[in-house]
Amino acid sequence: MKLFAEAGLRGTAILGSCLLALAGCSLPAPDGTEAALIARAKGMPPLAPAQGRAAKDVVRNGLLLHPDVREAASSVAASADQVRVQRGALFPALGMTVGGGAGSAGDGDPALRMNVSQLLMDFGKTKRAVTSADMDLQINYITFQKAVDDAAVELLEAYDAVRMNTEALAVYKRQLAAMTELQKLVSERVEIGATTAPDLLETQKRVQNAAFLVQDAELALADAREQLERRSGQSAGGAVPEFRGGCALRGETDKMRIARLRMAKAEIDLEQAQKARVPKITVSPLARLGTGDTSTGLGINLGVSSDLLEGGALTARASVARNARDAAEAALDSADRDASLSSRKALRDITAGARRQEMLKRQIALLAETRDLYRSQYFDLGKRSVSDLLDNEEEFYTRQAELVEVSSKMAVNRLNCAVYARTLRGSMELAGQTLYNLPLEADNL
Repeated sequence: MKLFAEAGLRGTAILGSCLLALAGCSLPAPDGTEAALIARAKGMPPLAPAQGRAAKDVVRNGLLLHPDVREAASSVAASADQVRVQRGALFPALGMTVGGGAGSAGDGDPALRMNVSQLLMDFGKTKRAVTSADMDLQINYITFQKAVDDAAVELLEAYDAVRMNTEALAVYKRQLAAMTELQKLVSERVEIGATTAPDLLETQKRVQNAAFLVQDAELALADAREQLERRSGQSAGGAVPEFRGGCALRGETDKMRIARLRMAKAEIDLEQAQKARVPKITVSPLARLGTGDTSTGLGINLGVSSDLLEGGALTARASVARNARDAAEAALDSADRDASLSSRKALRDITAGARRQEMLKRQIALLAETRDLYRSQYFDLGKRSVSDLLDNEEEFYTRQAELVEVSSKMAVNRLNCAVYARTLRGSMELAGQTLYNLPLEADNL
């Protein structure tokens, strides 16, 4: 220890020089996409739990619980750290070794060695790596935004599913009550000899069919409520807003933006692979703090290194990058085509659904008139068969249940249109807030 103290007096300037060389070498404030995200999120309040049971409250609470959104946010954080990792190569690195040895081949008396390494030039290799990592961050942020939209649509579908199954159950209960009433009336006619037993048997069979429909609807409603409660913490559903903002694409979809970024990243990765043999130049100041016979001193090394041969790996990496670029280009074309087709299909489905609703309403009105007519013909005049009466009764309620189902399908199509038009978050009052410290904004950075 005494020897170290004496040597320390001689080497204070050496150690101080190394530490001063690293002064200010910590990573600066975030830049690029990370800085843009921080700037955008500044001043935005975090998304907080809601106390109500409306659609927007279900979405808010569900987003806070959704695992896919949490996973996507974690990927954004990991990508931001990876950018910092790549940027670290641009700044000095400090290494320290303490050791000694004995014998003719040993290191001699204990010594402290400090080494500072600084990259001088690598002809853009590190900067390309940083840019590629930053593009991964952008991709993961857009993936996070897409996960938010997908989760919101999923929550609203679950919210509407409870409403749909509640209304369907009410229809089937009315059908069971109507069939039970018909069974009672037919039974009375059998007792007075106005009709035969087969009519009663046929009516009883239809009553059982209606009871099965009620049971199935009850199970479907219980499942829908459980799904909604698991996703949002509540089991009460309701009607989804109609989102009457049109179905036209507002800019590029998230899938298109991701494909375009992957295309650009593939170009950078290809350039990186093609220039893998380009050398890099580093400078390494050295400091040695020794004891006894071990000398104390300063030095500097200059190094030039290059990957010349890796058993074919360099060529293979270039081939991988080239194929990835071609795949990204095809994915971009596919995303562009699919977005246009999907938005037009959703609009057609909404238009067709509206027409079908009107047709069903007219048919239900006609079936109601026929229902009264068939009842009069069977019970009062005895000129209508019980099968005609029961068939019309079943169709009357089947069309009502179908009307409920059509309205639910239209709600889903309007949700998809709201995503294409980028109006979903505004309608759900999500815009201008943060989730996991990330801004809930649909626009480009």
